[in-house]
Amino acid sequence: MQKKIYKARYSEIAETLINQITSGHYKLGQQLPSEQAMSESFIVSRFTIRAALRELEKMGMISRHRRRGTIILSDKPVELIVQEIKGFEELFQYPQDTVLHMTKSSSTEADISLANFLKTTPGTKWTRLEGLRVTQDKSPFCITDIYVPKEFNLSLKDVNKPDRPVFKIIEENFGFQAEEINAEIMAGSLGKERAARLNVEAGSSSIIIVRRYRDTQGRLFEVSVSEHPASRFTYSFNMSYRR
Repeated sequence: MQKKIYKARYSEIAETLINQITSGHYKLGQQLPSEQAMSESFIVSRFTIRAALRELEKMGMISRHRRRGTIILSDKPVELIVQEIKGFEELFQYPQDTVLHMTKSSSTEADISLANFLKTTPGTKWTRLEGLRVTQDKSPFCITDIYVPKEFNLSLKDVNKPDRPVFKIIEENFGFQAEEINAEIMAGSLGKERAARLNVEAGSSSIIIVRRYRDTQGRLFEVSVSEHPASRFTYSFNMSYRR
């Protein structure tokens, strides 16, 4: 006798909504009915509806906003990118199946605001390199801005090496050696231009990872700023607690 498999009600509702979106019943950019309307339609609580919507949000199919409601972003589940950390050194690296393409270079002088962000002295001169990291199927992974001292005179050609992170290129060419790498993870919101490059809706939540590299003398020689769509990126690592 076969054992019957029961699904949670929120999971059944999530599947129904997915089918309605993929079949074209609901269109891209369209707003889904309110939680109250769906709870009445499915004869369940709003709590159950929220659980179902969370499943679609994890798949990158919708975005939810307090005042604007639930907007359809994709007519099929979007790959969720999980960066899993297994060792300390991997905390500062990206998955090997992604490639960073640097596309723009400009010079800038650190004003007080930028200097505070980079953790450097106002008036210092930097080269800002801008690029897009993509997965093997060319899907956008994150937007990355890299700041390096202008004196290095690094060009796009110098840094567009898929198998070499920029800090390694600096180590090999300028005699610097990374000794301290500081990382910060913070929440953000994607503007219209960045959201378009990442194929998400403007105003979507983002995860920003800032890495600052210092050498053996404490000199700051690189700052990288990577912004990911929060709906399809997870940063995961394990740490052991020893007494």
